[in-house]
Amino acid sequence: MVIAIIAILAAMLLPTLSKAKTGALVTSCLNNNKQLVLAWTMYAHDNNDRMAINSDQSQPYPLNTANATPSWIGGVAPNNGWLDWTSGQNNTNWQWLVQYGHGLLGGYVANNFKIFACPVNGAFLSPAQRQLGWAGRCRSCAMNGAIGDGEVYSGLAYASTFWKAKKMVDLMFPGPSSSWLIMDEHPDSIDDGILYTSYTYTSGTGDFSELPGGQHNGACGIGMADGSSVMHKWVNPTTLHPVTYTYDDNINVQNNKDLAWLANATPRPER
Repeated sequence: MVIAIIAILAAMLLPTLSKAKTGALVTSCLNNNKQLVLAWTMYAHDNNDRMAINSDQSQPYPLNTANATPSWIGGVAPNNGWLDWTSGQNNTNWQWLVQYGHGLLGGYVANNFKIFACPVNGAFLSPAQRQLGWAGRCRSCAMNGAIGDGEVYSGLAYASTFWKAKKMVDLMFPGPSSSWLIMDEHPDSIDDGILYTSYTYTSGTGDFSELPGGQHNGACGIGMADGSSVMHKWVNPTTLHPVTYTYDDNINVQNNKDLAWLANATPRPER
């Protein structure tokens, strides 16, 4: 009888415990994003309002100059900080995120490399990476390609309209509280430290250069430029396709509400 009662109580408590664990993971993810945005804000305050470099392939900027400034994260050449499904050291070497001279924000996060990865990040490892006993890749987030000076990928479908906010004062439209800055990226899409979105796709028709993450039951941790952090729920199946451990980018969509949301949350020049 006692064992039966214990079993019943355990069955009743398990859903509650599961919800509590899920809630703790969400809180941790949001806190990571908030700390990264705070570090980014402090860097701008220390550098005459200029935002941290956010360069394609996380390259120092300007390229091939003696005094180039590192991007907000770094990595080993030729594809600095580039994550993939192989055993390459960019996937695990956290020093590229925080070490002086490589990751530009490292000194502003007290070398706390753990905030660069969502707490559920360890669930997404390729078979080869699991065989090596990895706990997870060192980073799951990327920075808005429209925020911060740096190199830009020339092959964007919307290259003719692409625009970068380079100083804090440039964040006028739609404003810091409505501009996304740091976002967890889909495990199949994440590569360098930049995630491009276009302010022109407000109809939801256009290209996902790379997909946002949906690691929290279809939701994604996002740090906004004003210092707030949100858990945003995506609604379109295209945005939330299962992880296949193959690289996935340049996804063309029609009337996609998620692409429209990203467009409205991307900084733009004055119209």
